[in-house]
Amino acid sequence: MVTESCTVNYIDHIGIAVKDIEAALDFFGQVFDTPPAKIEELAGQGVRATLIQVGQTRLELLEPITPESAVGRFIERRGEGLHHLALNVSDIGGKLKMLENRGIRLIDKEPREGLSGTIAFIHPASVFGVLTELVESAGL
Repeated sequence: MVTESCTVNYIDHIGIAVKDIEAALDFFGQVFDTPPAKIEELAGQGVRATLIQVGQTRLELLEPITPESAVGRFIERRGEGLHHLALNVSDIGGKLKMLENRGIRLIDKEPREGLSGTIAFIHPASVFGVLTELVESAGL
């Protein structure tokens, strides 16, 4: 019997929650020679965010707009640091249906637009405590 799986194309990015996105960008630029990056406000997600290229992958820096946002609450509880792992997939809608059919707990049952493409989150309780984001990039 063949079991359908959520095949991953590659690690899209790693999300890091920060209190000051400009300071974080400056740090990564000075210490790890990362290129400059544009900061965008994603009001619907309650964050200011940017993606920076680091070798073969990217880091997404996330600064909360308000303490009540998901990232604001994360920093309040856990401090700055690793927030999520993002995996690039094709057919994100189909992947979400397959995961839900397997009993995987989803935060997003429908894909939505994010900084890195079309996204959806899997609850950390279903992935060994790791908040996991699926990303479908434009053109894939």
